[in-house]
Amino acid sequence: MSVTAREALRQNLSSRIVEAFCEAKARESSDLIVRLRVPFDRSLASLAHWNRWEPAVYSRPPGGSERYGVGVYRRVVASADDGWEDLKARLAQEDLPPGLPWFGALPFDFSALPLGIWAVWPKAVWFAPRLYLTKPLGSDTADVLYIPPRGADEMDVKADVADLLDVHGDETSGERPAFEEPEDFRRFVDKVERALREIRQGRLYKVVVARFVTGRVTRALDEALETLAARYPTSHVFALSWQGRWLLSASPERLCVVRERRVEIDCLAGTARRGRDDEEDRRLEHELLASGKNQKEHQVVVDHVLRAVQPLCESVEAEDAPSVFKLANVQHLRTRVSGRLKPGVGLLDVAQTLHPTPAVAGTPQREATSYVTAHEGWPRGYYAGAFGTYIAGEGELDVCLRSAFIDAGQAALFAGCGIVEGSDPVTEWEESELKLRPMREALGVAEEVGR
Repeated sequence: MSVTAREALRQNLSSRIVEAFCEAKARESSDLIVRLRVPFDRSLASLAHWNRWEPAVYSRPPGGSERYGVGVYRRVVASADDGWEDLKARLAQEDLPPGLPWFGALPFDFSALPLGIWAVWPKAVWFAPRLYLTKPLGSDTADVLYIPPRGADEMDVKADVADLLDVHGDETSGERPAFEEPEDFRRFVDKVERALREIRQGRLYKVVVARFVTGRVTRALDEALETLAARYPTSHVFALSWQGRWLLSASPERLCVVRERRVEIDCLAGTARRGRDDEEDRRLEHELLASGKNQKEHQVVVDHVLRAVQPLCESVEAEDAPSVFKLANVQHLRTRVSGRLKPGVGLLDVAQTLHPTPAVAGTPQREATSYVTAHEGWPRGYYAGAFGTYIAGEGELDVCLRSAFIDAGQAALFAGCGIVEGSDPVTEWEESELKLRPMREALGVAEEVGR
């Protein structure tokens, strides 16, 4: 979208919100929440841009409504000493207006401190936005929820909304982030071979080895989001900004969703590339289903999920056999698990039990997670963590895969591969290259940083 069109879009939205505030203020003298429906014939991604300090979020789950939020009405962040129970208790204490969810993210390893490029983020971050828009796919209108500052008048609201939408322009910092040196092929092979030695010695059954690359971003955020949404419609496209840095993901994997005591979980592990034509694609699909290595990698995830959630459920079951889940760049083995939760069990209880799953850490879970944190060579932070929404114990969390961290126009892009007995380092490198493709294409990464 051109700068002129983006400016006109924001100005029109701002004017309608201010008008609705004035009408609501004339009816009510107490603190109020402004709700309205506005014409909006573009993606809500058109409101997102890299250069902002105010926390912001964009979410487009597969088949669901687009969501965009900016500003902070309520926030919950986990400090270095906080654990899962602290996070759950603090979220439960906060009341939000009807229809306003929490958005947030959890790290890969909740026991690890945020280090490296993640050091500016807290250990876990959740916030409820002051300006929140939702838009069903294919609709030409958007619903708006706006919470003005306490005691604000019309001029206050004009300035506030303009600031939230950044109507007055984009200013970028020239400060350059200090990313670590990416791993080359040789270092990655060494990591895979070390993991295989751990497996052969019986200390691990599976472990996920990850790598990252760095590059300069050449595309606007709205363009990147719309590219991911168009190319990966069955993935959850999500972007979260905190202190001017962005976490961006097009996740194919649902960690868990909880609605009315029903829980659904995706087990995603085992990967093959897509074919160059339909015939080759079918052949690769059949080879994936027949692969002992991939079936082994997949089954440990299913077994872990069933063992982990069974104590939380009145009943739980998995599909009889994995199916093949096809994305634009790769195809995965997928098994869905569903169950009915016991009374009082919520989304974060399920997440605490499951996360990180063998799909992103390995098995045994505790040993594999500790191994990754100690031997990866760089802090995963929120890569392979989880992100999503939360309302009163319910919501959805997706695994932060096909993801990137963006700071001042520079990006770190992440990909991981499950290592089991029989894994080949060269094949794993090629798989990681396929998994890096979505973000490379969406961000227009044009050059390496730090090389």
